[in-house]
Amino acid sequence: MARTPFSPAFRLLTLFTLLLACCGGVAFYLPHLEAREASPLPLLRLHVVAPSDDPADQALKLKVRDAILAYVDPLLADCHSVEESRERVQEHLDEIQTRAAAVIREAGYDYAVTPEVGRFHFPAKVYGHLKAPAGEYEALRVVIGTGQGANWWCVLYPPLCLSDRTGAVAAESPSTVKAVNAIESVSPQDGETSGKLAVEVRSKLWDMINGIEKP
Repeated sequence: MARTPFSPAFRLLTLFTLLLACCGGVAFYLPHLEAREASPLPLLRLHVVAPSDDPADQALKLKVRDAILAYVDPLLADCHSVEESRERVQEHLDEIQTRAAAVIREAGYDYAVTPEVGRFHFPAKVYGHLKAPAGEYEALRVVIGTGQGANWWCVLYPPLCLSDRTGAVAAESPSTVKAVNAIESVSPQDGETSGKLAVEVRSKLWDMINGIEKP
């Protein structure tokens, strides 16, 4: 016994309903997909945000930066990957917070300071021969007060903060040179899209709708 064909209106309503369900699923999972995007380059960066753009607050930001780097630079000296550096920093977040808070108190301020390790957006930046395109990178982010002022950033792994801090070029260790060369070898070419997760959504919705009226 042959099936009764469904009307065009019913097929259109079914297609519309399935499309809505598909769009809802994509909207639900998209934040999770974006969270798994790969960084444009395998770097661990430092991001220090000042309370405001007031000159005194900007000067305080630099003092906090110097205290953090004085502690973190030797802490990461024997790390050989972003993952290892990130874990080391996470294990010492309490000490980083303590040292930053001490600098703030000594400067006569009562700002709160919050360090965290996560993924944050950075603009394009050149470190010597290394070009870091804009995108999301893993970073140690340190927010002073409400974090409404201009920020300062550099690269903790591989250790490239000295030139940004002083304008001087440090004598790079063999391990640093090796890490930078490895990163440069995977740097995206100019004009290429980097740090994006390509997602292809394939669907059999139309085939399903057409299949409904098959005998």
